Amino acid sequence: MNKFLPFLILAIILTLIPPVGSSANTTAIQLGSDVLFNQFHYLIEGKKVGLITNQTGQNSQMVSTIDMLRRDRSVHLAALYAPEHGLDGKTVAGKQVTSFVHPVYAIPVYGLSGSTRKPTPEMLKDIDILLVDLQDIGSRTYTYISTLQYAMTAAKEQGKEVMVLDRPNPLGGTIVEGPVVELPYRSFIGVDTLPLAHGMTIGELALYFNRTIGVDLTVIPMQGYTRSLIYQQTGLAWIPSSPHLPNLTSVFGYMATGLGEGTPLRQGDHFTWIGAEGLDSHKYADLLNGSLLPGVIFIPETKGTAGGVRLQINDPHQFNPAKTGIYALAYAKQLQSFPIPKSTSMQISMFDKVMGTNKIGLLLEQGKSPQEIVSSYEAELKKFVELRQKYLIYGDEPFIPMQPLQQKQPKQPEQPKPSKPAKPETPTPPQTDKQKGTTNQTKKPEPATKPIPQTPKSSEKIAYLTFDDGPSPVTPRILDTLKAHQVKATFFIVGREVAGHEAILKRIVAEGHAVGGHSYSHNYQLLYKNMDGFFADVEKGSQMIEKAIGVKPTVFRYPGGSTNTVSLKYQDPTRYNKQQTVMHAIKEEAKQRGYTFIDWNVTNGDARSNKYTAAQALANVKQQVKSQKEIVVLMHDSSTKSPTAEALPQIISYLKEKGYRFEVIQADRPTVSNVK
Repeated sequence: MNKFLPFLILAIILTLIPPVGSSANTTAIQLGSDVLFNQFHYLIEGKKVGLITNQTGQNSQMVSTIDMLRRDRSVHLAALYAPEHGLDGKTVAGKQVTSFVHPVYAIPVYGLSGSTRKPTPEMLKDIDILLVDLQDIGSRTYTYISTLQYAMTAAKEQGKEVMVLDRPNPLGGTIVEGPVVELPYRSFIGVDTLPLAHGMTIGELALYFNRTIGVDLTVIPMQGYTRSLIYQQTGLAWIPSSPHLPNLTSVFGYMATGLGEGTPLRQGDHFTWIGAEGLDSHKYADLLNGSLLPGVIFIPETKGTAGGVRLQINDPHQFNPAKTGIYALAYAKQLQSFPIPKSTSMQISMFDKVMGTNKIGLLLEQGKSPQEIVSSYEAELKKFVELRQKYLIYGDEPFIPMQPLQQKQPKQPEQPKPSKPAKPETPTPPQTDKQKGTTNQTKKPEPATKPIPQTPKSSEKIAYLTFDDGPSPVTPRILDTLKAHQVKATFFIVGREVAGHEAILKRIVAEGHAVGGHSYSHNYQLLYKNMDGFFADVEKGSQMIEKAIGVKPTVFRYPGGSTNTVSLKYQDPTRYNKQQTVMHAIKEEAKQRGYTFIDWNVTNGDARSNKYTAAQALANVKQQVKSQKEIVVLMHDSSTKSPTAEALPQIISYLKEKGYRFEVIQADRPTVSNVK
């Protein structure tokens, strides 16, 4: 028996070692790069891509975006662009990042730090789209977001598209603090009206920057991200973003210890210590600890002849790095009367560039308390918080990307003009009720031709074309086809997609189509946990629709259909089981509430995958249409369903050849509700 013991031990050890190359995902979120390749890959297919990135541009499985693109035969990686610190993140701050031809990839790598911060026309001439995949640290002075803004401006000038792959703000999205940049003090460390701590992801910043740039912009959002998440909660490994930020402790300390540019006050040990020559460490620590700044304790620590404090961040959720930095400056100035660098008519001091204004320096010179300094910029900070609101993507619930977030230049003259000037097509986070959509029009829009329910003759064949999960940029293409063929259809709307697409919804109604509800979130996990959650979600979606078009939908479609089995996976096991399911409870309650639900008996197959062709969609319809008297055709008009729009003219022609006429679905025609 003993001779088999070593083999038994070896077998046990081998079972504990994961297989080589295992890519099981244990992260709490999916990055924009993950979502691009998993859901929205069609956006880059056939294109010549330029990529702004560095060592931080890796997906949740630690595969670089460079490698993902180079392995992809459907795209051509034409150029790379490196921000400050270079492609590998090892170039020291302030040193020129040079341009060169990559020795392995044999493509140009353009440096965007130093004398050339903005891509030149020559740098952009060989690309169709400029991708950005960079990990920001949440500070306005960190130049990766400046490179983004400069690149967006250059792309606009050269007629190139920009796509930003979103990543977390390591500090989270709830801390917004610090003086706001004033126009005369804009620089490469303050490119826009931003406070020191902006509380936005790089994708949200791109949307914000674009309010004044107007480039064709697409943001690929993260999946599962919420505003309150700090980096430690994402499950992602931290890749040092620059030589002096090796870990998250240094990222959180960056603004708290690094605001004294040009003063004797300096940071040490990768932004974890702050002090100055001759400063009394204990008095400094007492002042800072006595201020009761949240989430941090200050430990007195002398470095040679320099006195200072080491930051011990014990609650990164509560810690406010920008406010802490202001307090650290003000108390050091109280203890030691050092001069503050001043700007002149000829040159802006680096201190004022960091602050984005000269007011903080003046207040420090006057000996103002940190509380007074913070109060001095509160009004401007409040204005920024209000301004940024409509550019935020994420809310309190884990975000589920249903479509890319796009800001395109107006190219749709065929759409009717709204009675009020339309808001820019800017995505807003669908998770919270606090974030507002378009205000109600005082006059409810009326359809151009009111659909009149008709009772079919015994020999008649009726087709109901239905489109789920919109509206999206695909919807106008579908509407154009329906208009050209004089066909009406029914659109089942996802409430979270309404914001930014109100004009499309109004066009649907104005052109005589019907609108139904399809939940707010379309998130099975939320919808099918329990009955109360389902109806709360559906009602919220209906309210969004009513707010946009003035009409509440009277028909609805269950996400997944009324006979779905996916609900079994998500139902609350303490309340439901296989015999008494959540779906049964929902349908019984729907009857009591008078809901008319609509299933289908023909589908073009676009629900199964985003990788399908128009020919396949048409073939699926032809295969399922026999000689039914009534057919309800399930299709989708979300942003990934371009082949559906491409196949629609042929589907309509085929159904006409088969003798079908087309109608919209009405609540008083329940015969079509159970056709699945």
